[in-house]
Amino acid sequence: MTVHHPECARHTHCAETATGRATIPAMRGDRLPTRPVTVVLADQEPILSTLPALSTSDGIAVVGSAATGPQALDAVLRHRPDVLVLEPHDAGMNTIRDVVRAAPQTAVLVVSRLDDDASIRTAVQAGARGYLVKGAEKASIAPAIRGVAAGEVIFGAGIASRIGRLLSTDDELTAREHQILNMLRDGLSTSAIAHRLRLAPKTVRNNLSSIYAKLRVSGRAEAIGASQAAARPAPASAGSPATVRRPRPRPLVRP
Repeated sequence: MTVHHPECARHTHCAETATGRATIPAMRGDRLPTRPVTVVLADQEPILSTLPALSTSDGIAVVGSAATGPQALDAVLRHRPDVLVLEPHDAGMNTIRDVVRAAPQTAVLVVSRLDDDASIRTAVQAGARGYLVKGAEKASIAPAIRGVAAGEVIFGAGIASRIGRLLSTDDELTAREHQILNMLRDGLSTSAIAHRLRLAPKTVRNNLSSIYAKLRVSGRAEAIGASQAAARPAPASAGSPATVRRPRPRPLVRP
């Protein structure tokens, strides 16, 4: 039996196709394409100062850079790179969604200092194809870039052990997300929530993005409305018995 893999079309030989053994390809990004992988780097801080030098010797060509989300989207649309390496900030998750929507051929690789579950889950839900922890993955940045460009999904070593939980389709809010949603209903701002919970404002924003995704809403007002609707008792259905309270009879008063 011959097994054909879509990804093998770009390779002259595939051991699995030759032997008919179907296994999951190694996700190491160590197979070099015939041309350099083009990359746009986007970071508020110059990402080139924290990542190892990327050059054509790694099979990678940096074609542009950006400091903000809108600049990153503009650079992607201008250069049409294979990969956007992104450090999410205030509107980072929106940037991922915008890039995935406007340039689906560009894979997004997140490199962030945040490694909490909410940040990773939200990035993946937004469309990121990889997530590395900034500062801890310098040696693997080039293979990760090549990997996501080849259609693979790449996670850092510290994240891989949690991936089953992170990618769960369970839409239940976590205890922290319930806590933040309740504060949202009370009218607290993002900075006020961060201060009360002693969290970084970015962590609160990532939790909010996760809440919006799970509730399938687009923002704060809709999240509050959905939460309030869920808290109301459900009305009796047409086929279910309803309790009718009859007025109590008035006492008969004789003259």
